[in-house]
Parts: sequence; C-alpha cells; structure tokens
Amino acid sequence: MSDAREPLLEVEGLTKYYESGGGIVDTLLGRSREVKAVDGVDLELYPGETLGIVGESGCGKTTLAQALLRLIEPTAGTVRYRGEDLTAASDDRLRALRKDIQYIFQDPFSSLNPRLTVGDIVGEPLDIHGIASGEARTRRIYDLLETVGLSQRHAHRYPHEFSGGQRQRIGIARALAVDPEVIVCDEPVSALDVSVQAQILNLLEDLQDEFGLSYVVIAHDLSVVEHIADRVGVLYLGEFAEMGATGDVFGPPHHPYAEALLSAIPEPDPGWEGDRIFLSGEVPSPLDPPQGCRFHTRCPKVIQPEGSSLSQSEWRSLLDLKQRLRDAEALESVTAVAESDDGAAEPTALSRAELGERVRAEFDLPSPVSDGEAERVLSEAVDRLHDEDFDAARATIDDAFESPCERTDPPLYEVGDGHRIACLLYDEGYPDAPERTGQR
Repeated sequence: MSDAREPLLEVEGLTKYYESGGGIVDTLLGRSREVKAVDGVDLELYPGETLGIVGESGCGKTTLAQALLRLIEPTAGTVRYRGEDLTAASDDRLRALRKDIQYIFQDPFSSLNPRLTVGDIVGEPLDIHGIASGEARTRRIYDLLETVGLSQRHAHRYPHEFSGGQRQRIGIARALAVDPEVIVCDEPVSALDVSVQAQILNLLEDLQDEFGLSYVVIAHDLSVVEHIADRVGVLYLGEFAEMGATGDVFGPPHHPYAEALLSAIPEPDPGWEGDRIFLSGEVPSPLDPPQGCRFHTRCPKVIQPEGSSLSQSEWRSLLDLKQRLRDAEALESVTAVAESDDGAAEPTALSRAELGERVRAEFDLPSPVSDGEAERVLSEAVDRLHDEDFDAARATIDDAFESPCERTDPPLYEVGDGHRIACLLYDEGYPDAPERTGQR
C-alpha cells in the first residue's frame, strides 16, 4: 500500500563502488576496475515500519546497510534523515545524528570488544554522546539489560561468557542506549540457532512496539523477513528487482528472481515436494555486471526476440550456450559433460557429429530445436567450434540470439499499490513475453 506519511529515511541513487586493480601502476594507467556493490538504490523508511532487504550472498545488502549510516562512504547518492542529508553532514553532525540511527551487526561476538565488560560496552554510547554519568549511567545500563532480557549481574561479565543469543541481546542493548528512532539490523539472527532466532525476532518486535522504532532488516532468510517486515525489497547485484508490501512480494505477481528465492523456502512438512526453481549459470561478477537487466543471464523467463518459436527452456539453454562462449578459449570450457564409462574422447578429438551431440547434451538441447532458423544457427556455431574458431562461433550466436532483456535496463514498473517490479515482463510493449508470474 502507498503511504501518505513523510518518510523518516529517504535514499536516492545510493551507489557504492570499490576500486579493484593490480596496484598503483594500474590505477595511474587507468587499468583499475570498479566493483559495483550498490548501484543507484532508492528506498524509503516510514515511522514505525520494518523494511526488509533480501537477496543472495554478495548482492550488496550489507554494503547498502553500512552506506546508509556512512559506516562506509557512499560513492554517490543521498541519504536523508528527516530531510537532512547524511551524506553531506560534517563529522561532528554525523556523530550527533547517529544518536537517532543505530546499527546492529551480523556477528554478535566480533562486534563486541572482548576487553570490556558488558556494562562498559552498553555504557560506551552513553559516554560518547554525554547522555549519562555516574549513578544515572549505571541505572541506565541495568535498565537496558533488563529490557533485552538480561539481568543486572550480567553487566560485570565479558562477552566470551555469553551464548550467541545473549551476545546479540547485548548488541541490541547497546543500540538502544542512545534512544534511537531508526535501527539498521544487519543479518541480526543469521549467526544464531533457529530456536534463538525466534527469541531475538520477537524481542525486536516487542521493542518496536514499546519504543516506536523503525527498522531496516537485512537478511538472506526469507522466512525471517516474512515474519518481521512490513515491506520488502529484493536486491540483485546491487539493484532492487522488486519492492512492495510483504504480502505483495510473497504472493504473485513476482519478479522471476524473487519467485526463484521464494521457491527455495521449505515447508514444515516431511512429505512436502515443492516446485523448486533452479537458476542456470552463476551469479555475474559485480566487476562486470550484465548490460540490460542484470538477471537476464540466469532468468528462466528471459524474453525471446520477435518471431521466435522456440520453447522457453530451449531459449534459456541457447542463451546459456551464448554466455559460456563469451569467455571460451578451448572446447573443454564449452563442453563439460562427464565422460562415459567406456572413456569419452577429448572434445578436440570428436567428429563434427559427436561434438554436436555433446554440446546438445551439455545444454539440454533437443535435436533438432523447435525453431528452424535457430537450429540452422546452432548447427553453424557447432561447425565453427569444431574448427576451433571461437570468435566466429561467438559472432554466429551473438548475431542470432539476442533478448530484449539484454538491451534494456528495466525500471521498477508499478504492478499494484506500492508494489514495483523491475522486469520487462510487466512492460506492455512485450505482449508475447512468457507468462508473467501470477499476474492478476
């Protein structure tokens, strides 16, 4: 649903690139490359709400969370808290603003100083911001520990004396010490046992109700986000693929990437056999993200060119072959089918017919494919591979097999009230695209 309230936190075009090169000489010669960890993210956080951000490992979730608070400096973009731009704030002003925006770290042990007692860990923000001293400081520490389910006697112990769940409670007490309005929770339960996860999530919800907190919760566990979040953003390679209310994101319509993530959630039923969606290929490197839609290299619903009569599985397989060919310098990197019991020949020793069979087996392509022109192109590409002319094979495939998803970087299309999906399947200009994922 849309929200008429003013957002507490408003992010526009937030970007974080990391330099990646061989050293000073590469940088001077312009040979350094950039890792695009977060690339132009927009989001809003409203009073009293929980915004969940999910995605695979390496998609930029933690980088985004840390850039929100300038724990790492963003490359570009703005982060506004109650209208004030944090990215332009001085160090002194930023320190003052961090009283209102706090962070809970993923690892409840490494984020606590092992040389300090719990009382000093929780009391340190009080000292830094001059909030309390003396007896008032001690009372505040005791109150905070009791608020998160610990006791006063725990103030005199050290972090190594606590379980993982207790250490996370200490981290939460430290974040609450300065009476914040917003807390960014970076994988707050991923390092904990499942039984303890529920306790921490329930604690966060109770604290939200008691203190009127707003959360940004980073997670890779969709069941965690479904339990705690009001809205969800699905992140892929540094960009949002889908954003909406939790019920909208977890129900159709879906971005194909979100649909694949949701299919991986197990049901608490021993007899459950879900329709798991297995994505082809590997997650592309953020050093060189794909042009167009960043998910097109793995998407099972990638759009075919006009006039194609291939089945969707054939089209996906041909694009997988295209991806494999891009970096291929030897036949072994194209055909990875296991050897048969009688000892299959090396790819370079295969006849043209045998190489064609192996390529089809590797990419699960029938003989012939269902589109005559596509079959001709595939056969020509195999001819070039048999000649070990990889440039010609690449050119043959690239010229014939191109998806609109490779050319166009889709915006976030509005598919419902506040529900947006960055996918050309929801562009009315592609009426012959594969069936949308539950489009109503």
